[in-house]
Amino acid sequence: MAELLKKEVAEKDIDLGRKISLLLDKTKVDEYEVYISNSIDNEVEIFEGEVESLSYSDSKGVGIRVFKEKKIGYSYSTSFEENNIKDCIEKAILNSKITVEEDINGLPLRNEYKYTQKPEIEKYLYNEDFFKATIEDKIEISRNLEKIAKGKDKRISGVDSLNYSDNFSEITMLNSHGFEGSYKSTSCFLFLNIISKEKEDTSTGFGFSYERDPKKLDLEVIAGEATKKSLMLLGSKKIKSKSADILLDNLVASQFLGIIASILTADSVQKGKSLFKNKIGEKIFKLNVNIFDNGIMKNGYSSKPFDAEGVNKGNTQIFKDGVLNTYLYDCYTARKDKTLSTGNAVRASYKSTPAVGVSNFYIEPSSKTSLKDILKSIDDGFYVTDIIGLHSGANSITGDISVGAKGLWIKNGSFDFPVKEVTIATDILSFCKNIEAIGDDLKFFPSGGFIGSPSLLIKDIAVSGI
Repeated sequence: MAELLKKEVAEKDIDLGRKISLLLDKTKVDEYEVYISNSIDNEVEIFEGEVESLSYSDSKGVGIRVFKEKKIGYSYSTSFEENNIKDCIEKAILNSKITVEEDINGLPLRNEYKYTQKPEIEKYLYNEDFFKATIEDKIEISRNLEKIAKGKDKRISGVDSLNYSDNFSEITMLNSHGFEGSYKSTSCFLFLNIISKEKEDTSTGFGFSYERDPKKLDLEVIAGEATKKSLMLLGSKKIKSKSADILLDNLVASQFLGIIASILTADSVQKGKSLFKNKIGEKIFKLNVNIFDNGIMKNGYSSKPFDAEGVNKGNTQIFKDGVLNTYLYDCYTARKDKTLSTGNAVRASYKSTPAVGVSNFYIEPSSKTSLKDILKSIDDGFYVTDIIGLHSGANSITGDISVGAKGLWIKNGSFDFPVKEVTIATDILSFCKNIEAIGDDLKFFPSGGFIGSPSLLIKDIAVSGI
């Protein structure tokens, strides 16, 4: 084995993983797992047509997880030289000797999967044209977006931020139970926040887009969305405090849903950090709301064929007709609740062990109610187009939410005037119970996963102004 791993660049990672497993002394471990991650990231920031910052990173590493006598050990390495891999293995074994023994520790078994069929999703995650776009192309795309946005309206005074980022990643896993799997993905993200000005008043608005191939990013749509949001808030007024119905823009609704998603993981529930503890089978929403965590959605940017411990992904219905069906599980938390893993193990990188997280988490949209329909039903209310401080203003344990907001006041089914410097306050369970209508305009927002929601009408929310 003297030359082992020196040709890893030319070999497929699955072969590399097999060779790493040969270095493990099977007498020292009961089970083992090899997790290899290979990624490339680019970021571009444009200001006034010039490149303000440009970064590139290319990383590859391996995480090795071992189990011995129901204890877990983990270590990682960025080097694939044989001596370094052996050192990494020994550290993982040493770490296993000082961790807590638990009967539920161990690698996933096939009979612990909720989804027994391996999904055919890989072809939707990767676009080979991703690598045809040069860094110069990406800079030009970003510059063109700035030009398009500035040309939309004479009141556009400048760009607050314009960021392009992309990622290529390849994940490979194998373990001592015979699992072997690999997939690769590409993604790119373009974000624009613009400033508009009229007399002494200024406002901002943002737009963004995700694609698998940079050249498919629709600059007109991004610029149009940012321009519309910014211009509609010019001339904003303050209002007196009152209780009102609020209509959440789909992206704002997605951000609220992200808070709910974070406390539906079994880990949060089991640690007593979730309002949904002991609520399986209860009707949480007044409406017949359906909420899914779909790990195999074709256009989902958190889709994968298997999760971070090799369990098949699937489409989990969390709420059915407003009733809480299930939490989201990895193998460890599923064993704790004596149920099956939903394939929701995630990892930040090869440097970390699996934890429970969400994938493509969304509220099912209406098939017949549009944003315009909901708007017409409101006599006196607040259309929220942006919120400030959601994560600092939301307490996942008590459920209290208090955030800054801006948007448009609604009178007799139409937008009346723009509103700024208000605070909306509620709590998570009241938020769920008070959803009165769901739109048909599902849109996703990146927030600890890929979180999607249509526009939502919420009854009787406290709106604090002057």
